[in-house]
Amino acid sequence: MTYLILANLSLILFFLVYILVLKNLTFFQWNRIYLLGAIAVSFLMPLLQFVDLSHHREIYKPLAIIDFAEMESLGMADMARYNHSWSAMDWIRFVYIAGVGLMFLWLGIRLYRVFRTFSDNTAEQRSFSFFNQVFIAEKTRHRDVIASHEQIHMKQGHSYDILFLEVVRVFNWFNPIFHFYLKELKFQHECIADKACARDKVQYAELLVSNALRVSHSVLLHEFSNHSFLKKRIMMLFKNKSKKISRINYMMILPALLLISGMTLAFNVSIKEVVPIVVRDMENSVLQDTTRSPQEKEDIDRVFTAVEISPEPKEGMQAFRTWVGENYNYPQAAIDAGVKGQVVVSFVVEQDGQLRDFKVVKDLGHGTGEEAIEMLKKAEAWRPGIQNGRKVRVAYTLPLSINLEP
Repeated sequence: MTYLILANLSLILFFLVYILVLKNLTFFQWNRIYLLGAIAVSFLMPLLQFVDLSHHREIYKPLAIIDFAEMESLGMADMARYNHSWSAMDWIRFVYIAGVGLMFLWLGIRLYRVFRTFSDNTAEQRSFSFFNQVFIAEKTRHRDVIASHEQIHMKQGHSYDILFLEVVRVFNWFNPIFHFYLKELKFQHECIADKACARDKVQYAELLVSNALRVSHSVLLHEFSNHSFLKKRIMMLFKNKSKKISRINYMMILPALLLISGMTLAFNVSIKEVVPIVVRDMENSVLQDTTRSPQEKEDIDRVFTAVEISPEPKEGMQAFRTWVGENYNYPQAAIDAGVKGQVVVSFVVEQDGQLRDFKVVKDLGHGTGEEAIEMLKKAEAWRPGIQNGRKVRVAYTLPLSINLEP
């Protein structure tokens, strides 16, 4: 969620730079590259928050304790519901994913309508292009000029630009800034094609006006003329070329990049806190340093019951489930007695991930609890729990279901 927020703030910042400094320049190709680059950079820069810049701190993903008692009978969907109640963040994720799905559906419908338009021989008096296809109405005047204009769109891949923005907008449907990015990028496309084709500017402007009277607008298509861009295109057609020195305005992207990178690094987990220099004691694997606060020293021996990042098996809970099923040996006495129910074992996940201090919290007798402890003693070390950026000892409770019935 933080990634999406940073990416969309970056999009807004870069668009403000475009509107205030670059929009009125006649460097149409440069503006096209800027708009596309702004989108690419906006989604690449926030990735810095996931880069480990500390070189000495491990980052773990928290995972809720899973009750093994019902893992045999519950499906994956039921298991998720059993272990997790929906929070406000879960609802936000659900709404976001639902929005993405609907936007993908809407994009598919629009693409279908575009391709269907090319097979419609009774299409209105329109001239447009999409990817490598060009459509020019039969009775259109100055077909050579219009064809040349649409060929520019096709050769320079302007449709790929639009589709790229549309796909990115699917995943950022909540941000209206993409409407303006699409509008400005299409405007730059038209200015590029106009500049290449307008040998007689007056005659070309008249052709734009006459065609605009018969055109309906579609975002995905590049129409030769449409109402929304008509006035601005004619103004740009007769506008004096911007001086080459004006290209220095594109350097405004640098302070914007610095601001976005600074915001991203502020959310980087690996450098949020200053970690003192530590020395590892090879005999007991305890981290020591001379600058520890009393609270930090107390946390070394303290056993936590709840931490910011819970301990978990290194291979993940799914693999640990499989390991438990393969390594628990039912005592013969339990088999003879036909016992069934729940065995609960508690233990401590140490700072080095080793499992120690095993205790049977709930037992069915006949050696079932003792066998559970013997099994867990053979388990590989886990990823330790994390509290305040430090590895700590964490108490863990593991329920196991015992049922020998077929």
